[in-house]
Amino acid sequence: MKATIALILISVCTISELIAYMPQIIKIFRTKSADDLSLASWLIWIISDICYLAYVLIESPEIGVIFLAALSLALVLFVFILTLFYQEHKPTKKKQHR
Repeated sequence: MKATIALILISVCTISELIAYMPQIIKIFRTKSADDLSLASWLIWIISDICYLAYVLIESPEIGVIFLAALSLALVLFVFILTLFYQEHKPTKKKQHR
């Protein structure tokens, strides 16, 4: 029973985290900008998710939990890469001819 409750709690936590990344990803794509995002913050998230995935691999034989941890890391890396790309490749404004 304790293991089942723990699995449910960690699954809810991880799924909530995954859902939380979606608005940021959508905003980056819509605005084509990541100027207001901190690369340092996302790098810390990457380190955190790598540690989380390592912990899950060591402690949990549950493939579902391993998948969710890996997916979380993938989404954090995705946001980090989008942030790098859009901070380096800022869209240029077209000059208007008079």
